[in-house]
Amino acid sequence: MNDSERAPYSAGAWAVGWVTFLGSGYAASVLLSNAWHDCDIGINASANLGDLVMASTSMAMASTLLWGLMRKVTGRRQLLLPLLMTVAAAAALLWPLMAIWHAPDGYPVSFCVPDNVPPWWPDWLPV
Repeated sequence: MNDSERAPYSAGAWAVGWVTFLGSGYAASVLLSNAWHDCDIGINASANLGDLVMASTSMAMASTLLWGLMRKVTGRRQLLLPLLMTVAAAAALLWPLMAIWHAPDGYPVSFCVPDNVPPWWPDWLPV
């Protein structure tokens, strides 16, 4: 395949990639910080803040890699279909992220009984 057959990277694709990275990281940090706040785990301690940064950064990197993969699978000239597929996959990735990071190991169950699951979390989706 020569250079004229390959679709060039567009400014729109780069912008969607950055929006995917920043948006998914923000969504992960909001989800975890709200869960920690509602269950009185808190995010003011430096260890919890480090966990929050690690979780949101890993979510952002995973969703950006998904964006690149979806774009490669669907074709480089399309933007909407890989974006929709990436949003769906990133939403599906938020569940395991919440399952892993919703409560620090060994944190006592006090406000969110049972197992430090916040009251707004859907009952049909186990954590």
